[in-house]
Amino acid sequence: MPDLIPHAIIACTRRMAIDGNKGVVMAKYAFAAYTLKVSPLRQTERLLNVSDVDGRGTDLIHLIHGFLHDIQAEPLRNNLYEHYLSIEDVSASGRCITFTAEYGKFGLQGNIKNVRTNEKTHQYGEDESPVIPVRHMLVVPTNKNTALFLAERCGNRGAATMFLTQLLKAFRRKFTDQGLVLRKESLTDERSWQQFLERSRLTQIKVVRYDVGHDLADGLSVSNIGNLEYTIKPVRSGALGKSLMHSIFNRTVKVETQILGLRDDVNADEVRLQLTDGEQQRSILLGEDGFPTLVYPIKNTGDERPSDDHVYREMTSRVEQLAGDLLLGLSSDWMSGAWDTAATSIRLKAVRDGR
Repeated sequence: MPDLIPHAIIACTRRMAIDGNKGVVMAKYAFAAYTLKVSPLRQTERLLNVSDVDGRGTDLIHLIHGFLHDIQAEPLRNNLYEHYLSIEDVSASGRCITFTAEYGKFGLQGNIKNVRTNEKTHQYGEDESPVIPVRHMLVVPTNKNTALFLAERCGNRGAATMFLTQLLKAFRRKFTDQGLVLRKESLTDERSWQQFLERSRLTQIKVVRYDVGHDLADGLSVSNIGNLEYTIKPVRSGALGKSLMHSIFNRTVKVETQILGLRDDVNADEVRLQLTDGEQQRSILLGEDGFPTLVYPIKNTGDERPSDDHVYREMTSRVEQLAGDLLLGLSSDWMSGAWDTAATSIRLKAVRDGR
């Protein structure tokens, strides 16, 4: 069993799948494990009860259930980046929610071809998007400060990044007056990542701030007037300094202020690093401690995609293991229990363009 460490990470474009002690392998079907935590703004160490985030009985699992139904009724369409997200098959029982999400990009015209026969099988327009349904599981323990979120990836595609980004924005808007934020984290195999890091060179840094508001001093503004992107590349050599790379990963250097010269209170939504070890290139979305997301392969026989039951069985087994490792104290009946009308009627509206 690899050493699991919670880290505030978003994703790695080429995922590392860890299977026991077999090392790093690539899995066609896998899922990533994240944690969700609530804290006051700028007090990241003060974690709140996820089953009562505001001290008034507001349960995170009910909020996310309402968020899922809001997107199910009206799928999210990001016109700026041309991303699309829809939700289907939401099921809630006990302290667990399962659902299917479909994510894709739109905005281009093109064709779909059979790669074996080279025949054109479909023509798609600017308002169409190829999507792959991916399964997810959310578990919110009672009277704990950590929830678990498991997200399937098919090949190198998944919906977790867009879903979690939108969920955090919706939560932030709802609790603006209380100053509460929802934070996403992941679980990582530190040893495998360090081996790749020692072989790698840093070739590019990109800093992104999404949905910049009219009042740039307002850290909670959700009024969207655009995005800001800053890209840093080496002037002459093919890579930035090794010491700089380690300083960024160790968080002894803050890219926003010490490299870009922005104000101390400006925090990026994404710090994306491009790394190469001579054989492969990876684009890493940096978190507070600089490790990529740990991905668990889904054991499967044959070439067919695993069924819903198979995927959720694998996720259930992993949840119980992670809950034990993180001392979350899940009850034996955490997947059982019908919800009452009050719980199912709670809604959390997504932040959409202009509203």
